[in-house]
Amino acid sequence: MNKEEIQDEMERQRRLLHLLADQYGFMDERVLVQSQRLDQWLNEYEREKSR
Repeated sequence: MNKEEIQDEMERQRRLLHLLADQYGFMDERVLVQSQRLDQWLNEYEREKSR
């Protein structure tokens, strides 16, 4: 994936995180798992950016 595709996916994951947090609250397991997924995409973006 290139940087732009990663950014698009990060934005999608971020929107999903906010939707889940609004629906279930910040401490819900689903929200925490989604937060971890977003973190993985952020890490991927940083790796791609440094290439």
